[in-house]
Amino acid sequence: MAQNYYELLGVNQSASDKEIKAAYRRMARKLHPDVNPDDQRAQDQFKKVNEAYEVLGEHAHRKDYDQFGDNWKHADQMRNMGGGHGRGPGGDGGFNMNDMFGGGGGRSAGGFADMFGGGRGRAQQQQRPPEIIKHQGTIDVSLEEVHTGTSRRISIGTSGTAKRNLEVEVPKGVLDGKKIRLRPDAKTEVTLTVKVRSDKRFSREGPNLRADINVPLLDAILGGEAEVPTMTGRIALNIPAGTQNGRSFKIKGRGLPKANSDGSGDLYATIKVRLPDTLSDEEQRLYSQLRNIRNGRPLLDDLIEVLDHKEESTE
Repeated sequence: MAQNYYELLGVNQSASDKEIKAAYRRMARKLHPDVNPDDQRAQDQFKKVNEAYEVLGEHAHRKDYDQFGDNWKHADQMRNMGGGHGRGPGGDGGFNMNDMFGGGGGRSAGGFADMFGGGRGRAQQQQRPPEIIKHQGTIDVSLEEVHTGTSRRISIGTSGTAKRNLEVEVPKGVLDGKKIRLRPDAKTEVTLTVKVRSDKRFSREGPNLRADINVPLLDAILGGEAEVPTMTGRIALNIPAGTQNGRSFKIKGRGLPKANSDGSGDLYATIKVRLPDTLSDEEQRLYSQLRNIRNGRPLLDDLIEVLDHKEESTE
């Protein structure tokens, strides 16, 4: 037995159009598939609520439903056949469809069941919710748009129908592959997959970002300062003396917004020590001296210079 549409929306049969609309919105927000992605019962109830509002939200359909109840779709035929006092949704007006068409209590030829093509099974089939037209697509966004949030205007339509423009909100911190579902009306469903474009400055790990920072060899050895890119501009990072290649520095709160949260991820700056491409003669000499010092060897060049100086002084 079909459920009473007024009961589905939680209103009385005497409710105003405004009260019915408000009740539908309240129920739709509560039962929407996006709010209950894993609750099949809530999704089934959402379809029933939509079906109820399609009828009660349209004045002519509601009038037929109040008069004929579950048979409201056949109101015109019933009125033409003299069935103007059918059974409404709230009670029994004493009207029997089989009596009307001479069928008595059984399924005789020429009865109501035969008239509408197949009896009860056919009637139930006609009362199913309308088929939902589904649209799918992708939305490409940059890392900057993930950081700030953005919106897109899309157009949907099928052959034989006019194009329809929709505004799609892409939230801050959205993840690559996230699906955004829209239900612009009871008969239309739009599913959009978010694709986040790669960024040459950063790699992403959820709300966290990673960036490689080139640091000259001597700055890594002696200490120095390096510039680090962030989503809002470049900042200076202090490099301590003796920093090893591959060391990461955590810069708190400089990542991306966390989805459905006011917080943000962190930025990890990874040091990549950059070696000089070429060396001058003087630089090569100094690096050789440094290597000898590190290895505990005598400074041969210094000894040669001392000996040359002694020879010059004895001449």
